[in-house]
Amino acid sequence: MRHLRGTDRNSQSQQPRSFPAARIGCGRTALRQLAALALVITRISVNGAQAQKTGEVDYSAAVQRFEAIVREELTSGISSGVTVALVDNQRIVYTRGFGFADKGRRIPAASDTVYRAGSISKLFTALAAMQLVEQERLDIDQPITHYDADFRIVIPFENAKPITLRQLMCHRAGMIREAPVGSYFDASEPGTARTVASLASCVLVHPPDTKTKYSNSGVTIVGWIVEKVSKTAFEQYQQKHVLDPIGMHHSGWRLEPKLKQKLATGYLSVADGNGGYREMRAPQFEFGILPAGNLYTTAEDLARFLMFLFAEGRTDRGPLIRPETLAQMFTPQLTQNTNGFGLGFSVGNFRRHKTVSHMGAVYGFTSSLTAIPGQKIGAVVLCNDDIAAGPVRKLSSAALSLMLEAKLGETLPAPPPALKLRPEELAAFSGDFESESFWAEIQPGDGLLEAVISNQSVTLAPTEPLKFEGSGRLVDRSPFLFERDSKGQVSGFTAMGQQFRRVAPNPAQEIPAEWKKFLGTYGPGFIPLIISIKHGHLCAMTENEFDYRLTPVNQAVFKMPPGLYTDEHLVFQMDANGKVHSAVLANMPLRRRGGR
Repeated sequence: MRHLRGTDRNSQSQQPRSFPAARIGCGRTALRQLAALALVITRISVNGAQAQKTGEVDYSAAVQRFEAIVREELTSGISSGVTVALVDNQRIVYTRGFGFADKGRRIPAASDTVYRAGSISKLFTALAAMQLVEQERLDIDQPITHYDADFRIVIPFENAKPITLRQLMCHRAGMIREAPVGSYFDASEPGTARTVASLASCVLVHPPDTKTKYSNSGVTIVGWIVEKVSKTAFEQYQQKHVLDPIGMHHSGWRLEPKLKQKLATGYLSVADGNGGYREMRAPQFEFGILPAGNLYTTAEDLARFLMFLFAEGRTDRGPLIRPETLAQMFTPQLTQNTNGFGLGFSVGNFRRHKTVSHMGAVYGFTSSLTAIPGQKIGAVVLCNDDIAAGPVRKLSSAALSLMLEAKLGETLPAPPPALKLRPEELAAFSGDFESESFWAEIQPGDGLLEAVISNQSVTLAPTEPLKFEGSGRLVDRSPFLFERDSKGQVSGFTAMGQQFRRVAPNPAQEIPAEWKKFLGTYGPGFIPLIISIKHGHLCAMTENEFDYRLTPVNQAVFKMPPGLYTDEHLVFQMDANGKVHSAVLANMPLRRRGGR
């Protein structure tokens, strides 16, 4: 969400609950753990024998290798608990939990643990809209005011195209990312109607159908139109026409008691304003942008969603959507690019295979669903830690690679050969850097580089003299390409889609005096907006993720750089005496915390 699934249970999905990935002790607990391990090994060997008899692909060796990767990743300390599911066509190959659904109560993550899915919700919202298209109750190329005459947003562009559902589902409407009411900063649970109505005070960022700009508010409008046209509450429509027919009986759009019993505890790393983070249990409330990110679900249920996709829209109850409609959803819209947003789905590739996918990030949870339609294999990874995109991507990639190897005989790509750089060679990369959006500090470590990118730690492993792979909470094996100037000095690098240049170390640049009154913390304690100074620039820490470099527009308005709120603005509000009392981040009003 912030940034970024019917049939009876297959016997091969009946994996036992995981025991903690730690040394097995003595006594009854140890015996139970050993019994669980023996049961897992027995099931793998039995499944392998069954696969040989039926001609199905034997994934037992792949599963064992994958489990080792998961356990190794859990030792990094980023992930508290993980549940995964692997699917081959109409077969749930494997599902299992690792680590803890609740660390304090030592409750292990299991195959039926409930997680918040975040932006994976958008796939289901798009599916509901396309069902109504097939029933000729919706036309996704009609202006949305055709279905909601009261919808308003300020459009400052001359001769702009009307906003349509197609644009909203593929993020080409120029829509703001969040609404003033109902975002994940707003714990008041205002509901979808009030959230959509609040957009009337906002201004469209780009003319419709000109640029891709990810928007939670846009997909919320789609869900609102589904509700109005179907004359059924959105969550009730989803339950009757989407979740139940697919067989997703352990999923829902609100936290009902049956889901709450199995819900994992989400863990949130909250920025402390001093460059560090403190962990807390994630707050629990329902978002006004419900259609964009409020789904509760399990890995097993999302595995059934993958099976539904591989069956080209068919379920045990009959067709839910036509194959040609699903194919349209799997095709990038309003662009000539082969990768991009289809209708709901993110369309990309993995090892030369086309993928349809979506990730999610919502308080205390990170999720990923990836399908390779051509080979009918897919993976679900659900984690109960906030913005743990690096580990989740790592596990999803490992799962898909191992399944492709088992099913097609594709050789796994060899890891880059280890490159040992001498301490003096590593020291040449150290220093301070900045890009359009971020600041960076790099220093040598033990055979590695240790980087802090706008408050996020990244470990850089060398693969070539000027090429490194970065891994951490937000990235996994992400390329960092350094360059040297005419004197042979490291002058900058390219990473995370941006060009960084070296700046003077630990500069003591003065900022304009009028900026100093903006420094401080705004908004809820669990997701603070923190205004600070770096390299002579005003920076805004948003969503416990990155410090973003701000560009002044006037004395109180600053433009946000590429990132979560590309081309939107941060506006500081003052009283009659010039004292700052609030900041409006991309239309979301946030009160100042404490005093200055």
